[in-house]
Amino acid sequence: MPVRKASEAMQFDFSRLGDDANDHLEELDELDHLDEPGVAMATVAATFGMSVPAARAIEPEPGATADGALTVAEFYDRVKYALRMEFPADAWVTGEIRKVTVSKGNRYLELADHHAPSGRGAATLDVACWARDWPLIGAELRSVGMELTAGLVVRIRGRVSVWEGGARLRFSMTDLDVAALLGGIAAARRKLLVALGQEGLLHANRQLPLPLVPMRIAIVTSAGSEAYRDFTGQLKRSGYAFDVRLEACLVQGLEAPLQIAGCIRRVHVFNPDVIVVIRGGGGKGDLAAFDSEDVARAIATSRYPVWTGIGHTGDQSVADEVAQRALITPTACGQAIVLAVTTYLDGIDARANAVGDRCCAALQRLAGRVDEGKGRLAQAARHELDQAASALALARNRAMHGAIVGTERNRATLARQCRDVAGIARHMFATADERHAHRRAVLDAYDPRRQLARGWSLTRGADGRILRSIGDAGTGDRIVTVLADGTLSSRVDDVREPDGAPKGHEETTP
Repeated sequence: MPVRKASEAMQFDFSRLGDDANDHLEELDELDHLDEPGVAMATVAATFGMSVPAARAIEPEPGATADGALTVAEFYDRVKYALRMEFPADAWVTGEIRKVTVSKGNRYLELADHHAPSGRGAATLDVACWARDWPLIGAELRSVGMELTAGLVVRIRGRVSVWEGGARLRFSMTDLDVAALLGGIAAARRKLLVALGQEGLLHANRQLPLPLVPMRIAIVTSAGSEAYRDFTGQLKRSGYAFDVRLEACLVQGLEAPLQIAGCIRRVHVFNPDVIVVIRGGGGKGDLAAFDSEDVARAIATSRYPVWTGIGHTGDQSVADEVAQRALITPTACGQAIVLAVTTYLDGIDARANAVGDRCCAALQRLAGRVDEGKGRLAQAARHELDQAASALALARNRAMHGAIVGTERNRATLARQCRDVAGIARHMFATADERHAHRRAVLDAYDPRRQLARGWSLTRGADGRILRSIGDAGTGDRIVTVLADGTLSSRVDDVREPDGAPKGHEETTP
């Protein structure tokens, strides 16, 4: 506009005159008759009571081109003036943090349009939070357990300026809306949980069965981290032979969600009993990756149970919500795995002891019944003998009351009868003894402890079934062998055919 050109020709900064001067300047800009620079300068001077240099104000300065081209400094002066007119006070800006750099107490952020897709072409803004402004902002963030990290959508206030050394705009942050930051994160989490619930994925992983003895463990975390050492330390101290596989990834930062989700999917080739997703403690901002949709869907669609030990004591992350089980720390996660194995083994011991106790009780009951039968049999024999003796005495009396001749005549008959009675009695006793010995032998034959003491053993598969044939087990299966003095856990390395040809050996791990 003419008045603007006149002010620039006079090299005067109208911003120093205050709001009233700017209002007058806008009114003067609407006048159409101010076409000549001289008239415009005179009008401006009259308005603000200034004197106008005669000819020097419109003469080009040394070094200026004839077509009125600006020097670089003049160009930046105009840009600064335009920014002051457009942003007379601090402005609020909302965007997604793509990068955070700390240098000499200053924080430098790369802020991008959070509605635009990530990658090249997205609008970005350089934001600087100077060391003098950071303590107050940092203290407010720490009070809610947050830190400025890549991936957060923030609403910040600051001043717009031009960095002439870098030829770019710069935004100097003086304040941050922490309430909006927390509200945005919470709203995004709620929206994602609702979506997963509507799709039937929120509790899908909880419906997967957990193996009775989870020995193959897949770990998703950063390699060499404290979380990894805490978790594996619990497994090592247990003394159990866990088979562990680490799938390393980032656990915080802009790239962490995709890496975590990819690791969860890739580890399926390991056929684990359970997948554990762990990391050490940190602020809410550090745990943002575990609120992402990529991680949540990877856990919800996993074919294997997923446990989390993300290491925080506040609200559960989305990953915790969709996992089969959420533990508070990696250490607690490791302890829970060990407890599951210990509980199973304790149950095996308890069941074995219960079987032994029941067998002993059954044998005692049978022994009592045998004793009862033996007593009844002896009583019956005595009764038969008493009856036979009575009959014999009766016959003898009859013979005596008969005649001496008859007695002599029947002596041979009586002697034969006596032999017959004695033979019957001996036969009955022998039969009773044989029955008792046979029953005792049967009971001894079915006594599991006697068979184990003789060197026999009882072998079960990993599912508890008794192995009766080599076809009941295959190479690589775990078996449990019960001996007289304990049990052995083994892995089948090879199977021998009935012809006895050697095909391998059986490696035993106590």
